[in-house]
Amino acid sequence: MPVVADAREALDALGEALSGWRVEASYGDLAAAEKRTWDAVVDEALAPTGASLLGQPEIIGAVQAASDPTDVVIQAAGSLPGDLHKLWRVRDPLGYHVEYAFSCMGYEIAAGLGVRRAAPDRDAIVMVGDGSYLMLHTELLTAVAERIKVIVVLVQNHGYASIGHLSETIGSQRFGTRYRYLDEATRGFEAGDVLPVDLAMNARSYGVDVIEVESGPGAREQLVAAMKAAKASDGPTLIHVTSDPLLYAPDGEGWWDVPVAEVSTLASTARSRETYEQQRQGQHPLLG
Repeated sequence: MPVVADAREALDALGEALSGWRVEASYGDLAAAEKRTWDAVVDEALAPTGASLLGQPEIIGAVQAASDPTDVVIQAAGSLPGDLHKLWRVRDPLGYHVEYAFSCMGYEIAAGLGVRRAAPDRDAIVMVGDGSYLMLHTELLTAVAERIKVIVVLVQNHGYASIGHLSETIGSQRFGTRYRYLDEATRGFEAGDVLPVDLAMNARSYGVDVIEVESGPGAREQLVAAMKAAKASDGPTLIHVTSDPLLYAPDGEGWWDVPVAEVSTLASTARSRETYEQQRQGQHPLLG
């Protein structure tokens, strides 16, 4: 049933109207069973794999394993908001500061400074992808200058993983989402040499303590140890960890209405358009 109202006023009114009311026991049992099923899915996604190149779910699991319940995780863009929403287990009412929908690339580090100022007794853990980091990393200088302790976990996948995945789902084959030199022969960025991007060095140039997690069988253990070292530090620390952008979190079974080109010379796009038309058949308005 649609509700159009000020959010706080609506919640207050609904809270009063529903005081003492409970769902039927059978519905509660169903919700509890579904929760247990999802918990098992999350457990599997966060579990150590021994992989040389960590996937984002395993990175989230390692960061949470080394965090305290009152720590605040901060995120705002890319695939991380969705993955954190599915996988991060919040243990404190103020432990989760994640933005959705607008994908505010670059918000993360600046927000981490604000969280730490507002709650100096809590560790602010910023999780940021390399694409978002490139949008606004200069606030690290503020953290150094003002001795603001913030922990930045930089997930480096050498491109724009979220947009790359979205591009792939609409048949555009991750066009322009890798850090590459322009290839003069094709006038594209798919076949060019890899750009020499070194974001760990960038952070060091600001005076931030940087811990680089080396890819290999012990990468997860290194990440946990790096988190513990960062938490013990008095100043800003950046943890640089390389990830595999093709290792995804469990599917949330949602559908995002992103139109696909009706006409294209790419067979992959034509197939994606057919799938899009099929998916639209199940769409229905929530209002009106």
